[in-house]
Amino acid sequence: MTILDLVPRDEFEKLIEECDLLITHGGVGSILTGINKGKKVIAVPRLSKYNEHGNDHQLQIVENFKKRKYILSCNDLNKLGKTIEKAKKFKPQKFVSNTNNIITMIEDYIDNL
Repeated sequence: MTILDLVPRDEFEKLIEECDLLITHGGVGSILTGINKGKKVIAVPRLSKYNEHGNDHQLQIVENFKKRKYILSCNDLNKLGKTIEKAKKFKPQKFVSNTNNIITMIEDYIDNL
């Protein structure tokens, strides 16, 4: 295991290509990078009570991805070992972006102005 504080984006992408399991914070970009590369992801949300963020929005982000079975979450690092064990059998759902649908809706709206 390698633990890194901060990695340039290109190096981050390369490391994700090489990993079997990505354990990351609850940021959308990090989560999407992992699942778009077909990796199993465990997201650990940063929390305001530890002064890691101003609010707990990462809890909502992680819960949303978890509910759709794209990732596993770990809100208690004392349970990280159990979550890693669970990841061995975890079969993530394939992520389907909704971006094209949103673009089409916007285009239709503009065309009908």
